[in-house]
Amino acid sequence: MATPMIETPADRANAYRRLGWHVVLDGHDQIILPADQVHGIQVSAALAAVVLDQLRQRGVVTPIVDNVATGTRTFLTTAPKPDDTRTVTLFPRESRVQAIRTVPGCPIPLPTPGDDNRVWLDEPRPSRLAEFELLVRITLGAARAARKAA
Repeated sequence: MATPMIETPADRANAYRRLGWHVVLDGHDQIILPADQVHGIQVSAALAAVVLDQLRQRGVVTPIVDNVATGTRTFLTTAPKPDDTRTVTLFPRESRVQAIRTVPGCPIPLPTPGDDNRVWLDEPRPSRLAEFELLVRITLGAARAARKAA
């Protein structure tokens, strides 16, 4: 999904809609994806490197939003099972590594033309979303590996 110089937020939103995503433009021309059929798991850049390596070893491709301002990365996934009751934070607050998950209806800000804070590390493609449960398992394993390395 290359970004032409004349692309507008509305153009980009329409491109996301062609993927089947129910995005909206907010009052600041930010593109927002409410978590419904697409969800996400947000981790630090250091943890994201391990998660990404694990995904690549399995041949799994999924869109990843790099938030340059916060140093976090959001891996977009399929929706969790409707009866999933996990808390938003996947690790205890005192943990050295952190990961949070979206819950139904939460806004997921997507890269928008003109916004240098959010960029695609891996761009979205039709029918390319990692399974939520797989990404949770990989994230938990990556955190264990990071704690052992510390």
